[in-house]
Amino acid sequence: MLLVLFVPPNYIKNGNFTNVNRFVMQIPPSPHLAHIIKHYLILENNCTKQVNYRLFSDGNPGMVFYFKTPLIQQTAAQISIHPNSFVYGQLTQYKDLLSTGELNILVVVFQSYGLHALSGIAAVDLNDGLIKLNELFKREGSDLEDQVLNETGIRSKIEHIESFVSKKLASVQCPDKIITGALKLIDSHKGNISVSQLLNILPITEKQLERRFNQYIGIGPKRFTAIMKLQYFLKNLQRQSSDTKIADVAYENGYYDQAHLNNYFKKNIGITPSAYKANNLLAINFMQV
Repeated sequence: MLLVLFVPPNYIKNGNFTNVNRFVMQIPPSPHLAHIIKHYLILENNCTKQVNYRLFSDGNPGMVFYFKTPLIQQTAAQISIHPNSFVYGQLTQYKDLLSTGELNILVVVFQSYGLHALSGIAAVDLNDGLIKLNELFKREGSDLEDQVLNETGIRSKIEHIESFVSKKLASVQCPDKIITGALKLIDSHKGNISVSQLLNILPITEKQLERRFNQYIGIGPKRFTAIMKLQYFLKNLQRQSSDTKIADVAYENGYYDQAHLNNYFKKNIGITPSAYKANNLLAINFMQV
């Protein structure tokens, strides 16, 4: 099993990892589940001080397990502590989260339609929400939480998760070829494809495509495509040196108007592209603020 370790560059001192207090480990799923699970993320930060984080959409729902201190979600209306395990749907706006202790989180990042495939619930009904595993999957969810939280090795934790996913998939239908075909087209164009271009290729009407995206993914094709375009831009941005102009990276990724990009950033992430590039990331869509 391939493990990919990411440590933000500013934590590397004198050619070693002295003073590193956070890392991200990305693990691919077993091949037979790659159509449902995109990857696993291990997020850790041993800082015990209060830290503010921001989470924004990467186009994928997921499942979360906390092994140490759960994050606190802050909104204008209320403050709530995350449960020890839960699933979350598509994010339609960024979320502000607060850490008050050490982080040790396992995130199962699903393919965009993965949560619908497991739950049978219309994805649009899960947008911006989280549901405890034992509420969504009843006894099976409680058993999975116990198994994952009480195991010591990451490989064993993932084996429990994959056994659970495999059993659930035996009784549900996965997305049809229209949805998977649309996703492949969007991915191959790195998000630089319009809905009208999709309709020129796919045997479906615009209303039908919108309906299927909401059912399986939770958002419409136009919005999903914009998120994928942004994700490719962010990945490319992180690979560039500090002296690379953001405008050049934006142009390479299909953004031809810097003002439009800045407005999109502020609306969907809450900061500017330059502030994002300078940030200490735990994941491409999860950062300290």
